[in-house]
Amino acid sequence: MRRSMHSTQMVPSTAGRSIAIATLLALVLIGVAVGARAQATNTIQVRGLVDLVAADVGDYRYLNTNNTNDGNFDALRSRLFVDGKRGNTSVFLQFLISPESYDEFRFYGGYVMQRVHEGRNVFIEAGLIPVHDGIWASHTYSNKNPVMGIPLMQYWKSSLPYTMMPNDIDDLLSQRGNGQEYGVSYADSNGTRGYRDASMPMLYDNCWNYGAYTLGTLGKLEFAIGITLGAPSAAVQGTDFNDNVATHAKLGFAFTPGLKVWGSVAHGAYLDRAVAPYLPVGKTVNDYYQDLYGVSVDWKVWKFWFMGEYFYNHYDTPIRNDGLSNQSLYVQSVLSFAAAWDLVLRADALVFGEVQDGAGNTMSWDENVYRVESGIGYHVSRDLVIKGVAQMTRFEGDWDMIPAIQASFGF
Repeated sequence: MRRSMHSTQMVPSTAGRSIAIATLLALVLIGVAVGARAQATNTIQVRGLVDLVAADVGDYRYLNTNNTNDGNFDALRSRLFVDGKRGNTSVFLQFLISPESYDEFRFYGGYVMQRVHEGRNVFIEAGLIPVHDGIWASHTYSNKNPVMGIPLMQYWKSSLPYTMMPNDIDDLLSQRGNGQEYGVSYADSNGTRGYRDASMPMLYDNCWNYGAYTLGTLGKLEFAIGITLGAPSAAVQGTDFNDNVATHAKLGFAFTPGLKVWGSVAHGAYLDRAVAPYLPVGKTVNDYYQDLYGVSVDWKVWKFWFMGEYFYNHYDTPIRNDGLSNQSLYVQSVLSFAAAWDLVLRADALVFGEVQDGAGNTMSWDENVYRVESGIGYHVSRDLVIKGVAQMTRFEGDWDMIPAIQASFGF
């Protein structure tokens, strides 16, 4: 996520200006259309979600923190949702209150969604929009997440930043394992090679992206096609930082009412203009892409719910001809038993591709991470869920456990 302190000194790119103008025009046209519907029904809804957590995080809090230094194991987090609708036009706004974050109260995201046709389930959305790669985004909230943590692919910071350029592959390897815990820094005799900011996860559920999508369902097919200013690993919430837009596509099919499968692809330049001086002669930040490919499955049968996703990710980079890749997989199962009780197990892995250092030694370009999270949940009412979980993470050769209790209350 690009922090606003950098955006005040930057000039929007041609692509950024084009999208901004197109979005503004779309909003104006939508406004005119809405205004013409004198008989349209007006609705507004304000909702909230409060998470209270008692957790023994000890020295392991960093295992679940986002770029903004908050996470699902913090003692208190609260969200406010404001939804408005007039005719075929809807507006969605979301705010986050997180006392342990760098930004205690922040605008999380907001977008306009227009239904294209009265009789079809097809929409256009534009604004600061949630992640559409894969299917996790709709499950991220505490009342939808059967445990407490989120999949590693959705937040774990690697040692590769988009705002700094390592000198070479050995420089990158010197920072293995530091991205999530300490942050990374790459410098030469002239100083930092770019500027220091949070490094990149594969995807980033905690940071929405400026963009526009067409999405919906046609019979058993579900689709989402769109563009965003930032790549999946480097979302844009301020001024655009290169001259490229990322393209995204997702297609799903409902084999049965309970079994759905999706495929996702995304392609976009991820580097910030700040690293331009450190690129090979004749190259620009728009020549280095992130390519992301994923498969997602959701299956509900009897009292069981199975959900899983696999993503393969590749970054073009000037420090290695073949680029850098990683892959991630999680599988979770939920058994609903007795009245209002759930038993949950999630297995999760984030694995980095192997490279050779200058001495010819082979190793992964970042530390691999493995996780098992299990828990039990009780639905006290439709709006109140109590969970008890144990999260075990294997990182840098050790298994670390975080036990926690969460109360999730929607209002």
